[in-house]
Amino acid sequence: MSIALSSNGLCVSKAGKRFDYDLPPLPHTQGKAGMFAGVSHGKLICLGGADFPDEYPWEGGTKKWYDDAYIWEETQQEWQHVERSMPLPLGYGVSASYADKVWIVGGSNEQGHLSAVRSAEYDDGNIKWRKYPDLPHALANMSGALVGSLLIIVGGMETPVSSALRTCYGLDLDQPDQGWFVLPVWPGPERIFPVCGTYNGKLYMFSGEHTIENSLGNKQRHILQDAYSFQPRKDGNLWTRDWIRLGDMPRGMSAAASPSPLIHRERFRLWGGVDRVTALHTDPVTHPGISATVLWYYPETDSWRYDLQQSSEKGRVTLPTVLYQGSHYYISGEIRPGVRTNSIMSVRNK
Repeated sequence: MSIALSSNGLCVSKAGKRFDYDLPPLPHTQGKAGMFAGVSHGKLICLGGADFPDEYPWEGGTKKWYDDAYIWEETQQEWQHVERSMPLPLGYGVSASYADKVWIVGGSNEQGHLSAVRSAEYDDGNIKWRKYPDLPHALANMSGALVGSLLIIVGGMETPVSSALRTCYGLDLDQPDQGWFVLPVWPGPERIFPVCGTYNGKLYMFSGEHTIENSLGNKQRHILQDAYSFQPRKDGNLWTRDWIRLGDMPRGMSAAASPSPLIHRERFRLWGGVDRVTALHTDPVTHPGISATVLWYYPETDSWRYDLQQSSEKGRVTLPTVLYQGSHYYISGEIRPGVRTNSIMSVRNK
């Protein structure tokens, strides 16, 4: 069951099954947050990420970043684990699939935030790496998506203790050696952990968060509920076009699964994420967990719809999605502060 929110008021309609479970969980039993994922030569590849292997953060545990990879090949029907596959431990950046490579942008590890850009390509059971021009500066906790061959990166933060950014960069993956260029920015506040998606040659950006001071002068998380679209256009050597402000979201969904899957080529599926109520819970021991709410966004009508179908699956944050063999896969992620899951779910693209 779902409820639609639009300029025409409310209506009720049916929704389909929420998730399929057609891949086994990752062999890493705890699961990871902030992983990278993509497809190379027909193989689904999941890389990096972080967890708390020994103790939870409220018990004094230390976060650990990883440099291994998991490869899924249909003919084998099991995950292949490749240890020390990445050039260095990494998580919380942006990944995208293009030209049979998994592109990995920025991210963080124990040393801080990074600006490196690389691609991973499957090669007979192993992964070949290639380096490309760095981002203009270190960046993690951002989001991004592909519009054609143009990889667009929005938001993020330069260091673990810096403020959220209002920046937008592009890299043409058909000509990556030309490097990154600055794109126009959206007419709204800076943010980390927005959700992105692509439809009809446009980038869509939803939610995210930044830090504000409350009336007592204390810093607190502010979950954003705004949404924007951007249709890049190249004029000579310059990429131009203005952002368009869309209708506000019914609820914020910071750090929800990204890129947001486009279903039936007509609607975005936004799932999980932190809303303003969840952000008020600062004690990880009593944290209620991440909401499993699903929102549908229809770009043609700029309208939102709540999906009220019940699901036993817990909501998640800081996880990638990847389109693989006709389904959108949700890779691992965090179900509450410091607690991960290794399960992989999918929804059909049609």
